[in-house]
Amino acid sequence: MIPNGYLIFEDESFQDSTVAKMNALRKNGQFCDVRLQVCGHELMAHRAVLACCSPYLFEIFNSDLEPHGVSHVKFEDLDPEAVEILLNYAYTAQLKADKELVKEVYSAAKRLKMDRVKRVALRSTVSSSLPSLPSSPS
Repeated sequence: MIPNGYLIFEDESFQDSTVAKMNALRKNGQFCDVRLQVCGHELMAHRAVLACCSPYLFEIFNSDLEPHGVSHVKFEDLDPEAVEILLNYAYTAQLKADKELVKEVYSAAKRLKMDRVKRVALRSTVSSSLPSLPSSPS
């Protein structure tokens, strides 16, 4: 029997598998509709994914004169590795950065208005710059 006359089904794995598939498509350059030029490096992605994660890119895409073509966005002041880390975050919700890149990730997140990532990177930068306390003798 169908409650209230509606078929209701929730696929618990759908969201995770869809996001994983989108990331695989991005890595293969399939169905990508945005090219990020970052200091001479080209990174491909999907406009909808980036617009959901970055208010800055949402603004750019929303005002794009060619909404159905491939968007080109150029950054000459961001680290390409940091932007790649943010792309991976956009597709996986996992932020993985070597400690040497955390400041660059912070700068890129700040520019892209990715506030949650910016706060995490800032906390990491601040905590890593604090002097370690001497251990007390046992």
